[in-house]
Amino acid sequence: MRLKLPDFLSGRRRKPDADSPPPAAEAPAPIASQPEPSTPGRLDHLNRWLTLGANIAVLAGLIMLIIEVHQNAALTRTAMEQQKNDLLAQIEFSIAKREMADVWVKSIRTPEALTDTEARMVESHLVALMLQWDQMLQMEEAGLVSRDHARQHIQNSAPYYFGSRFAKHWWQLQAQGWDGTPMMEIAGPIVGGLDENFLANNLDKLKLPPKDPPAGTAPSDPEVTE
Repeated sequence: MRLKLPDFLSGRRRKPDADSPPPAAEAPAPIASQPEPSTPGRLDHLNRWLTLGANIAVLAGLIMLIIEVHQNAALTRTAMEQQKNDLLAQIEFSIAKREMADVWVKSIRTPEALTDTEARMVESHLVALMLQWDQMLQMEEAGLVSRDHARQHIQNSAPYYFGSRFAKHWWQLQAQGWDGTPMMEIAGPIVGGLDENFLANNLDKLKLPPKDPPAGTAPSDPEVTE
């Protein structure tokens, strides 16, 4: 009697059919797409933009710095101009005082009659004016004003302080100490070429002539008696 084996045992002993197709091979899993590396052209383009932006920022900073420097220079020039004007005003106020005015006129009219004290009083005002000129020359050296501007200021103010025999004589005594400086280079020829009678003539011009009587009015005769 032939025994029938269970299906799971008989399957192990059964030969594969010749006509059965081979098992199909599994398709390989698709490879995940990787991002394309950046090309060198894109990096160069980006670097150019970054460099351009940095250069623009530097240029903008330089422009702002230049504007700030110009503003500071303008403020400094204005402040120094005001100091110069204040010093000149102080000189004028001092000369206008009665005692000093008498001595100043005396140095113009009769300088030989000046006492030592009076000569020193006049000298202090000439020194003050030279200090004002020196401030103007320092502004020119710092680039705040031009050389022509400084020369014009000295030329405008010099006659009204050095246009007398005493003042010109005093200037000659100081010339050696200022030799080789911008003061002597600019102010020297200006003071040297001044008319020593300028201040005396200017005082004369300030005086008004007697006022003429109105037309048709007979002049009064103090000798006529009733």
